[in-house]
Amino acid sequence: MDDLVTVNFNEIQSDKELGRGSYGVVHKALWKTELEVRQIAVKIIEDKRTEHINFEKDIHREIQNLQKCIHPNVITLYGVSKNTKNNICLLFEYADCGSLYDFLHRTEEGKKKEVSFNGNLDWMLQCAKGIDYLHNKNIVHRDLKTDNLLLFNGYRTLKICDFGKVKELVTMNTEFVGTICYMAPEVCENGKYKEKCDVFSFGIIFWEVMSRKKPFYEMLSGDIHVLAIQNKIIDGSRPNIEDAMIFEDSDCVRPIIEKCWDRVPENRPTMQEICELLPMYPLAYSYVNIEEIELGKFVRNNKQSKEVNL
Repeated sequence: MDDLVTVNFNEIQSDKELGRGSYGVVHKALWKTELEVRQIAVKIIEDKRTEHINFEKDIHREIQNLQKCIHPNVITLYGVSKNTKNNICLLFEYADCGSLYDFLHRTEEGKKKEVSFNGNLDWMLQCAKGIDYLHNKNIVHRDLKTDNLLLFNGYRTLKICDFGKVKELVTMNTEFVGTICYMAPEVCENGKYKEKCDVFSFGIIFWEVMSRKKPFYEMLSGDIHVLAIQNKIIDGSRPNIEDAMIFEDSDCVRPIIEKCWDRVPENRPTMQEICELLPMYPLAYSYVNIEEIELGKFVRNNKQSKEVNL
């Protein structure tokens, strides 16, 4: 483990709490060294299973693997440390623009931030590239949702966080409840899954980004138990696709979303296919009966590329 970056926790100055997850708390912090002061996010693992004799060995091995995941759309893990309570702490780059969830659903002065169709498509292409990179490294995320997509660079850059085996090693099954709306039916049904479960989640996220609504919002507002949502997903219920058709060019993404959340994992496209299918520009597609063709056989018009307009 010579290439695992370990940091003296005395170099870390914690600031405000950013959030809590199923296995710990995240703080904004400053990492002070002799050479620089860097703003970071510190995730403190608080799971009781840290007492397990092999836990620390396993977690360090996986952190070492995660440090090798270098991609512009995957969060950077700087290193690992231990605080005064002997908790393992993960040091990540700080998302100065918050999460995609915050952007989509939280308001400032009573108004939501606006984003163009092209900007939405750019985010989804970045997300697809990040997931494809992880899949090529045999990493299945398992918990893709807008809370785990972070924004940087004036909301223009999207990066995936909370991925890999570390999360699996240190989380309880309580996370199952919190993310049910994004879970593929095969995960809800029997817990057996492959990388195509991430494709399903991508389809839900795509719908959420285009609609600016929370998945299954019509059910979340009442007293319906999460198991009822789980059963509906298994039975084939999906968010109303018409909610995502709010832009002039929305029809071109309808079949992509619907293919991603297909009931049968083998019918879903790979993330590589989605990356090839989601050029940022142009946005005009012509296609025939979607039931009779493979997703990758879209024909797009040759137009000049445009800049992202957020």
